[in-house]
Amino acid sequence: MRNFYFLLNLLLLFFIFDKLSLVYTKEALAELWDVEDNELLDFFAIEKKLITIDKILQPLIKEHILSFGGTYINVKKKQVFVNTVDPSVVPIITNSSELMHTDYLNFITFVTANNSLVTLADRFLKIYGLIKQFRPKNIECYIDMEFNNIVIRHSQKKNNSEFLNSTRVYNPIFIQPSVNFSHPRCKEGITQFPILRRNLILEILGGEGLMNLLNREECSVGFWARDNYNENLNYIVTAGHCSIKRSRLAGAENFAHMSWDSPKLNRLGQMVNSDKIDRYDFGLINITDSTYLKSMTTLIRNTDSKSYAELIMEDGIEVTSYGSHACKSGWRSHVTCGYIKGLGTITTDSKGRAFKDLIYYSKSAFQITCAGDSGGPVYSYLQDLKTVGLIGIHLGRFGDFSKFLPLNIILSKGKIKLVRSSH
Repeated sequence: MRNFYFLLNLLLLFFIFDKLSLVYTKEALAELWDVEDNELLDFFAIEKKLITIDKILQPLIKEHILSFGGTYINVKKKQVFVNTVDPSVVPIITNSSELMHTDYLNFITFVTANNSLVTLADRFLKIYGLIKQFRPKNIECYIDMEFNNIVIRHSQKKNNSEFLNSTRVYNPIFIQPSVNFSHPRCKEGITQFPILRRNLILEILGGEGLMNLLNREECSVGFWARDNYNENLNYIVTAGHCSIKRSRLAGAENFAHMSWDSPKLNRLGQMVNSDKIDRYDFGLINITDSTYLKSMTTLIRNTDSKSYAELIMEDGIEVTSYGSHACKSGWRSHVTCGYIKGLGTITTDSKGRAFKDLIYYSKSAFQITCAGDSGGPVYSYLQDLKTVGLIGIHLGRFGDFSKFLPLNIILSKGKIKLVRSSH
């Protein structure tokens, strides 16, 4: 009997480690699209074509804003879907000079919809007014293009009933976030097993770890930036909530770097005191006088990949298409990817404070980010699977949805510029 239980436990242990290994056998983007690695470039080309078509469609349907309810792409189905309220206007779009002499129409599907862009925008604005009035806690509000409706994600643990009831007149969809497939690195007891590198100089890559040495808060390296007016000032951009600047201990915090493959802490510098930490949730760690400035790179860590262990961050770009991919590199969950779900969103925190313009990304029912990933770079792949365009920094998770702060807000409000790759 004892041997039986020993064998049973051995098999269980093997199953657990086998399951964990399966999580990391594919490229992160292949995991998202549920394809094999050798199919990635084909699907990547499909997505690029769909985004191109979507960029052409968006201004066309805005000329008939009462007749259409927005667009979204689906890479697996190889289609750009156009929510259509008035089908009689469809020929105007299909006969446009931008589309009629191309094969783009083979990749466009017009689907019946109830809500136009005007209706959605008007309802969203009115719900935002209710958010400011009732100050609900921990909600996410956005326009979901696939549902052709406004979605309000909320926690059952928070008493937001007065706010939720007040929004029913606008017929939103209410969702209580959940996760069916948790990320194994987020689970208590599953830790990283570092492999010490032989070289003594540890480069600092986007997605690696940061620690606030005052309160032991873990976050992630975002990207390297310089001051707009003084190029000698160098910063690491990360999430603002990694700091406790709002306390009486302001100015006493030091941050350290933690590589994925080394347990050693390397002291970097202090976070610059700024009201942007509260208003936009990003912070700047001043590394100008740090000996580790020479170790700072524009690369993004992707160690779990068999072929692309380091990603080249070439430039900053903006997200334009619902349904396109967004990937992030972070201290805990490493590189994971999701679909763009919400643009121009409204998010409230545990105090009921509202934050605009965060972007939501998700792989439905899957947890793709963990505590400790905050501040890590969020990016989209460019012309291949080695080079990426930065689109923001990761800020947190609510159920199966994750959120990031767009790059253009960080650069403009922080008065900084992105240090670009020299590769």
